[in-house]
Amino acid sequence: MPVAAKAWSCLSAVLVLGPLALLLASCAAGTDSAATATVAAKPAPGARRADDFLPVDCLLPGQIRRLGSQVTYVTARRAMKTSASDCEIRGGEYAAYDRANYATALKVWLPLAEGGDAAAQTYVGEIFEKGLGVPSDYQAAATWYRRAADHGYSRAAIDLGQLYEQGLGVPKDQLQALGWYRKAAGLSDLAFGVAPIVATGASPAEVERLRTEVGRLQRELTAKQSELDRTQRDLDGLRKSIEQRRGEADTERGALARLRQELDTSRRSEQAATARLRDLEKAVPTREAQLAVRDQEVAGLRTALARTEADSAAKKSELEQLQQRIAAESGSQRAALEQQRRDATAELARAQRELEALKTSVAERGRQADTERSQVAVMRQDLEASRRGEQTATARQRELEKSAAEAEARLAAKYRDLADLRGRLARSEQDQGALRAELGRLQQQTAAVPVGSRALTEGAAPRVGLPKPTAGVVFGTYHALVIGNNNYRQLKKLNTAVNDARDIARILESKYGFRVTLLLDADRYQMLSALNALRERLTEKDNLLIYYAGHGELDARNQRGHWLPVDAEPGSTANWISNVAVTDILNSMSVQQLLVVADSCYAGTLTRSSVGRLDPGASEAERLKVIQAMAQKRSRMVLTSGGVEPVLDSSGGQHSVFAESFIELLQSNIGVLPGQEMFGFMQVRVAATAQRLNIQQVPEYAPIKFAGHEAGDFFFVRASN
Repeated sequence: MPVAAKAWSCLSAVLVLGPLALLLASCAAGTDSAATATVAAKPAPGARRADDFLPVDCLLPGQIRRLGSQVTYVTARRAMKTSASDCEIRGGEYAAYDRANYATALKVWLPLAEGGDAAAQTYVGEIFEKGLGVPSDYQAAATWYRRAADHGYSRAAIDLGQLYEQGLGVPKDQLQALGWYRKAAGLSDLAFGVAPIVATGASPAEVERLRTEVGRLQRELTAKQSELDRTQRDLDGLRKSIEQRRGEADTERGALARLRQELDTSRRSEQAATARLRDLEKAVPTREAQLAVRDQEVAGLRTALARTEADSAAKKSELEQLQQRIAAESGSQRAALEQQRRDATAELARAQRELEALKTSVAERGRQADTERSQVAVMRQDLEASRRGEQTATARQRELEKSAAEAEARLAAKYRDLADLRGRLARSEQDQGALRAELGRLQQQTAAVPVGSRALTEGAAPRVGLPKPTAGVVFGTYHALVIGNNNYRQLKKLNTAVNDARDIARILESKYGFRVTLLLDADRYQMLSALNALRERLTEKDNLLIYYAGHGELDARNQRGHWLPVDAEPGSTANWISNVAVTDILNSMSVQQLLVVADSCYAGTLTRSSVGRLDPGASEAERLKVIQAMAQKRSRMVLTSGGVEPVLDSSGGQHSVFAESFIELLQSNIGVLPGQEMFGFMQVRVAATAQRLNIQQVPEYAPIKFAGHEAGDFFFVRASN
């Protein structure tokens, strides 16, 4: 079945490309027998109007304040951008969205701007640039932009740079434009480029030459990508080896620490044993000498005891003889003998006492000598044990010292291996950086070829993006509003919009961690309500991607693009959603990064302006450094599928050509993929597919005009592999 190119009227006419991803699927003819989405849009309640969600310039009433107890006064009225319903709730004054003009808008913002408010000065500049019911006054716009930019307001610097780039209200000056863009970005080394204008009318020979050149570059890209993949595998192997060696070194280090601890314990034990041995060697001779003295004392006492016992026995014998003589004698002789007996008895008693005392002393000294002898024996045993312990400790210490020396040698070898592996890893990383730089150069050369004449094979999407940094970059929380409209009530039904929305929502949620709101076959109220809910809920810590797949229409009279909800009517703009309204809603959001991806026809009506780009030749570390800085900047970007020509609904598959490439690149991202880098790949792939079907379709990428873009880009940060 031949593939027909379906003409779509496109919403994206006035948006300027940028990092808020809004995807418009083509409004192709056809029928879709599939059921509506599992996440179906709910009917709009009748209590509120869809226009209540549109942003307005709201002038809030002043506050009533008291000064002390006597004075009551009203503060100045305050201006803000909010929805009509919110302005009504706050009691504010505003002009109906579709009746806002130069005078009503200036009434809100001019007093604040004249008071030095940089944001209000930028709004006033945009009022003059837009015109709002009167011709645009670019000179006045440039004046107000400059006043705000001189105060460091990045958004005004971007707007002023665009005027210099296009020569509107100021002399056309690319260097001046570049200077303001860099000032807004805050990165002096960031390169900027204008979205390329597609060359048309090339001769067949030129087309063939370009086809050959692109084919050659594609082959080189494939070869370099293969080499880069091989280098990555080598790097992974080296990192694994390093981790293994590091683990072995840690194990060896732990074992060495235990050996050293045991060696220290052994040395302390040996020192204590040596000190004990020395004490015992000194104490044993002293105690032996004391024991010898004790033994001599005991021997002397025993000799004295023997003499005393002999004397006592002699005295006892003498006393017995006296008793016998007394018995035999009488008279005076007997009295003398009695006196001798008494003296002898007393002397014997004294000798007996001395004898008992000597016996007690001998026994006591003997016990002391025995105790001393036992202690000396114990000390000798301790001395022998200490000598044996010292010998054992010395042997153990020598063994531990040998083991520790061997462990230190093994650890030193591990460290040498680890240092060698780290050196190889550093060289491999340098080689990988060089390969990435070469790959970036080839990608830049491929992107520099006029894509209207490219004919690249589709094949599998290459690995894209940079490895996700482990620290240092805070990207914030990611949200997505994904809208897919197939079943129109009064317009031709589409084939792929719902499939595109479902699959993209699934990938964003599962692979990137987005918090996704999915609307299928949504009407005007539901679409505006979802946008307004995100505006109210999200903060500067959040990032937002909006994907729209459905009909788009171009109002030929004012060259204004529209999204067409399922309740849109042909020829009546009542239920259409103007891209000016979408831009104003985006402008009132406080999110950090915002990307709209538009797959639609007539996208060439989008205003082209410069966007900071990463140098493809930069190293991975340099690119990550720039990404870190750009991620902190407020960005508003849009990616469209083509210019002012019809775009393909599909080439026979379940997705549009543009959405298919978008999905493949999301799946091929290895970590962090800047929106600009995604655009570079999609520009080649989509244009090549379209050319084979004789359709001119060239994607474009730029900031969204009047949506609050300051600098930076949208980054697709993969959460899982």
